[in-house]
Amino acid sequence: MPAGYSFEFSGNFWESGTATFHIGLEGDSPTGGPWKSAFSEAMDSWTNATAFQFVAVDDFVDPCIARGDGLFGDEVTGIDFTDTICGTAYGENVLAVTLTAGTCIGTDPDCPSFHITDADIVFNSNESWDVYTGPLRFNNTIDFRRVALHELGHALGLDHEQTNPSIMQALVDDSDTLQQDDIIGANFIYGAESTQSTVYGIDVVLPTDATISGPSNELQFDGSLENTDAQFDSKFIDIYQYTFENDSSIDIQLASNEFNTFLYLARISSTQDLLGEWVFTDDNSDSGTNSRIFEDIQAGTYWIGVSSGSNNQQGDYSVTVNSSDNGPGGSFTRVPSGFGVDVEINPNPSISGALSGADFIFEGKFLDLYQFEVINPVSLRINLRSTEFDSFMILADVSGGTVGGQVFVQNDDVSSRNRDSQIERQLQPGTYWIAATSFDSDETGNYTITSTVILP
Repeated sequence: MPAGYSFEFSGNFWESGTATFHIGLEGDSPTGGPWKSAFSEAMDSWTNATAFQFVAVDDFVDPCIARGDGLFGDEVTGIDFTDTICGTAYGENVLAVTLTAGTCIGTDPDCPSFHITDADIVFNSNESWDVYTGPLRFNNTIDFRRVALHELGHALGLDHEQTNPSIMQALVDDSDTLQQDDIIGANFIYGAESTQSTVYGIDVVLPTDATISGPSNELQFDGSLENTDAQFDSKFIDIYQYTFENDSSIDIQLASNEFNTFLYLARISSTQDLLGEWVFTDDNSDSGTNSRIFEDIQAGTYWIGVSSGSNNQQGDYSVTVNSSDNGPGGSFTRVPSGFGVDVEINPNPSISGALSGADFIFEGKFLDLYQFEVINPVSLRINLRSTEFDSFMILADVSGGTVGGQVFVQNDDVSSRNRDSQIERQLQPGTYWIAATSFDSDETGNYTITSTVILP
């Protein structure tokens, strides 16, 4: 998950990046516009702003076909106003429900994540509906279009968002359009280039090919320094984020015919702190006024910064990145924890691991332990995700040399629908451990740990 945003991914998605909805709702809203037109407008909002594509078919399909106990839809999407959720009563204050189903990802028989093949939406006919913009009306009339926007977010794979402004907030509010958090979330799932905000006040580009997995890679991208760009040291700057899954030898070349180039490479931690040992710069060691950085680096997430040698320079540029692995994985230090299990010192925003039968056993469950440092106070959200087991995560403050201290929290499930784990805390400078384990004994499988900085 890109640092700086806090959207919630359900773990379910459409393999094709597109979904066709049958939107033939009968009738018009009290203000006179057809219900189906408002729903189509909501679909267009997602399609126009993100990498996901909704397609509308103007006919009616009952969303409750093959829905109910033990049934998972007919793989044809439909929408309707209903007085129950296909036979189950609406809960208090529930305006609408999206019912998704699909093909399981992985071998877990409980199917915690799946490729979506059906997503039916039912709207509570017991509520008062209309179509309008702006703040919610005091007469408890609900805006159909903004609720459709929200439910379509669930349909493409987003969960409720509790922190940042978002149409995916659990409760309907005065927001009637997609927010940046919603757009970032959809693009993260479906692989489109987007940007993220940072603690430095500079937005960072997240390319579609942002993960470099080896054994050898070559990528090239173009851009332009412009007077609307952020500035660093009184010079315009563009920043791109890439993650190297393995220790690598990298060769980065920055070229421009229009300005004197200056190139940055900086590794960031899970809290967006720059790791000084892995910060490199170059002015024009390559031919002419071009720049080049050639280094052996540790696996992790890096920012590539494109800037100029002089103030206020602008113009087009091209960047080429060549990399080759220096062995699989990352060379992270492991030290004794004092509890019979080694702890891996790993500051990266994204960590991949696996519970196995060879791991340390804690309370009858396999456990991996990771250590990271917080340099400046930060609000951090940490997610532990797996498609192969029911995850369980522990966060401990060990700044004083013992487990406990300011933070010692644990989490099992994000929600009743999601068996991934999540912890969000305001952290003070210090040393912290993340423990990745399972809810049930003897569970094994791959997992990822993703840390996200929550900005004010």
